[in-house]
Amino acid sequence: MLSPLEIALYALSLAIVLPIAIWSLLNKSKIPEISWAAQYYEAEAYLGLVGNIYLLFVCASGLLRLSAHFGLIDGSHRDALSILLGVPFMTLLVLVLALWARALSRIRHDAAHNVDPDVE
Repeated sequence: MLSPLEIALYALSLAIVLPIAIWSLLNKSKIPEISWAAQYYEAEAYLGLVGNIYLLFVCASGLLRLSAHFGLIDGSHRDALSILLGVPFMTLLVLVLALWARALSRIRHDAAHNVDPDVE
């Protein structure tokens, strides 16, 4: 049983985050250059792609919980689908964290050695 706050959060994530993640994946949108995270996305090419796919799995998990709460999916199917979503969800989480760590490492290495990231 979901609380009203959980229902509102999952519904908002489906209404706001899901379309933005899909649009970003389809258009291969890039991070704005004036953003604080721009240097990390430049340092690690797959960070944006993997992050968007992770957001899709977050929304899919929310959709699963909402559909189970409102009775669109019964309990046995919900458990099976939770396992099917849970394994890639955790794998993507580890991958996103590893890519962020790798990007941070590259930025710090380049700053320590005065390497210009635009010149390869």
